Amino acid sequence: MKKPKIRIRTNVLYGFTALIFALILFFYANGRSLVSQISTNSTEAFEETLNNVKVQPYYDNEKYYIHGYSPTVSVKLSSINRVQLNAEANVETRNFEVIADLTGLGEGTHEVKLRLQNMSSAVSGTITPAKITVTIESKASEKMSVEPVVSTANLTEGYTLDSVSVSPEEVNITTGAQTLKEIDRLVATVDSAKVTDENLEEKVRIQALDKEGNTLSVESDPAEVTVKVVLSAPQKQVLLYPQQTGTLASNVSSVALDLAETTAIITGQQSALDEISELPVLVDVSDITRTTTKKVPILVDDGLTVQPTEVSVTITPRLATSNSTTTPSSNSQTRGNQSTNNQETTPSTTKSSEAVSSTSTSESSASQESTTNSKN
Repeated sequence: MKKPKIRIRTNVLYGFTALIFALILFFYANGRSLVSQISTNSTEAFEETLNNVKVQPYYDNEKYYIHGYSPTVSVKLSSINRVQLNAEANVETRNFEVIADLTGLGEGTHEVKLRLQNMSSAVSGTITPAKITVTIESKASEKMSVEPVVSTANLTEGYTLDSVSVSPEEVNITTGAQTLKEIDRLVATVDSAKVTDENLEEKVRIQALDKEGNTLSVESDPAEVTVKVVLSAPQKQVLLYPQQTGTLASNVSSVALDLAETTAIITGQQSALDEISELPVLVDVSDITRTTTKKVPILVDDGLTVQPTEVSVTITPRLATSNSTTTPSSNSQTRGNQSTNNQETTPSTTKSSEAVSSTSTSESSASQESTTNSKN
């Protein structure tokens, strides 16, 4: 009777133990799945795409010249380590580079697979595009002249192109042997938007063109030349006239101003020239007491130039007449004396006249008496 009880207890114990192991296995399996899922999510948490990453080709550059490929690609970075990802994304701190291994390839056009080199182990990357097409030619060099190209499409009205020069006039060109044969000319093209109404001098990059005007791949030494553009602006001849400024000296009544030149040439935009027919020459006459010749600048508005920039002016002062303060008194005194003398002599003259008249009457009476006596 006791044996069945022992079996029952044993079966229950086995069942309980099996349940415990089943639970352990369940949680273990699900726990690993959860950890794997968390790990997977962490791996995809940090991503960054870098554009314009330079391709570094490896080849014999003493023997070959390569061209025809895109010099930059995009690289997508991913990592669970944000610090490492940022370090590789930063141009200043990154370790990786995109490699195009051309070693072992000869002349011709080849498709080459790109790869990442020196990438941090904590960061992975994907290159787009994954391949490039590159042309390999034997290397060749030649010295060639440079032609400056200047468009007048945006010149301001009235302006003309006076001269264009380039320095240096020749450069050394390195390219593929076949490409060198296709070069029709080297040009340094100035941006037409900059050629308007002012002289221009700037650095311009050199381009090699074939007969159809297509750009060819070359290396130039130097890579840039200096192009100088000189424009001729509208000009106009105008009259000059002197204009007195300053304060005359106390002993000067006026001045005469004589210009050595009476015309000048002004240069500038046509609209500004149309408003001017003459220019004043401002002459300061302060403290001028004797004939003086000096150079005076010719002033024009901003945006205009004048030739000549100055003119000689002869300043001739006219001194004020100096009258003595005693002269009027002397004249008055003389005139007074003369008037006084006239007043004094008038009575005397009257008296003399009366005397003469009396004498004449007496003489007349005596004459009449004599005549009467004679008749008697």
